[in-house]
Amino acid sequence: MTNGASISRKHPKSQKHNKLFLFSQSMDYSKLCESIFNLNDDVRYVAVIDDAGLPIAGGMRGGINSIMDENNEELYLTHTALRKSMRERFDSTMGRSRFAYVEREKISILTFYMNKYILLVTMEPNINSHTSIDIAEDILEMINGKRQ
Repeated sequence: MTNGASISRKHPKSQKHNKLFLFSQSMDYSKLCESIFNLNDDVRYVAVIDDAGLPIAGGMRGGINSIMDENNEELYLTHTALRKSMRERFDSTMGRSRFAYVEREKISILTFYMNKYILLVTMEPNINSHTSIDIAEDILEMINGKRQ
């Protein structure tokens, strides 16, 4: 990626798994991640993860350190995958989730539930909610093929 982003940490079990997916799909997901980084300088982390929470593409913006240690980062990604499966339970009555937005004191998080994967985007805490929603709408257009 031109902005220096890459998968910042790899789960030991993910190495073989990643190679299988990266060979056939990484170009599209890597391009998506790069396009999201280009939306706003306050985007810290962009990653596509699978249903087990293992990174497929993306990572931390170059020059920025994660606010979590490796074990907590892996746990968070696993919980994110679990939340996707929990939300899908209500798809038939409430419709599919477009995205989830969480503001924390130290970070803002956008989570998009794509068909097979999850797109996770974190942003600096100083970003206002209106800008975050604008970014979310831009990302939805990218995911749905209406914007490149």
